[in-house]
Amino acid sequence: MKRWNTLDRYEPIKYYVYHIKRRTEDYGIFCSCNPSGSSVACGKDCHCGMLFSCCSSSCECDNTCTNKPFQYRPLKQTKLITKEKYGTGLVTEEEIKKGDFVIEYVGEVIDDKTCEKRLWQMKRLDRGDKFYLCEVSSNMVIDATDKGNMSRFINHSCEPNMEMQKWIIDGETRVGIFALRDIKKGEELTYDSNFVQFGKNQDCHCGSSNCRKTLGKAKMVNSFILNKGNSGSSQDQHIKKKQKKW
Repeated sequence: MKRWNTLDRYEPIKYYVYHIKRRTEDYGIFCSCNPSGSSVACGKDCHCGMLFSCCSSSCECDNTCTNKPFQYRPLKQTKLITKEKYGTGLVTEEEIKKGDFVIEYVGEVIDDKTCEKRLWQMKRLDRGDKFYLCEVSSNMVIDATDKGNMSRFINHSCEPNMEMQKWIIDGETRVGIFALRDIKKGEELTYDSNFVQFGKNQDCHCGSSNCRKTLGKAKMVNSFILNKGNSGSSQDQHIKKKQKKW
């Protein structure tokens, strides 16, 4: 089977491209931080941050607010590498501290019906087994296959140094990737992608001492066999990644 060369085909983008109605939610979360007498505000004790919500554009802390990782977009310096067993990967070119925002996962925002249609189309076109589908919530999927950023090259690991988190920014749901621990310059960036895949289990080649050997467990959904990983979070902040194996 031919492998689709993703490096040649994807279009770099900075923001979501919506193919469904943009969702906005009002959680009634407001920042109560007081910037007076401090050089920074909206730190670890900020009500918004503790609830995975970025401070809105109306935050009174203004430029001292430190809870706007998506708006300020302080992306880390990274570069692509070639991995022997699973193709392209991403490494950091700077030191990253635990809890730092690394990059946003962006792509085309589609619904489940469109997602299913695209997967079957890729199969018919024989475009290999590389897919970049991130299931955010019910009927909302981020597809970075054709349009995305460097986050699409981050590989799975059963012992990752980063995690995906679902945040609310001015009522809009977005997905950020944050460091689980301090990451050294030159280290490969990874997360546990909690695969949802069609077909047989896929072998894992992450090389971790805690490697699960396969990605996900089989489950029948709408006549398809799906392998779903446990998000491991009662707040549903960890996002599931979809991949297809024929």
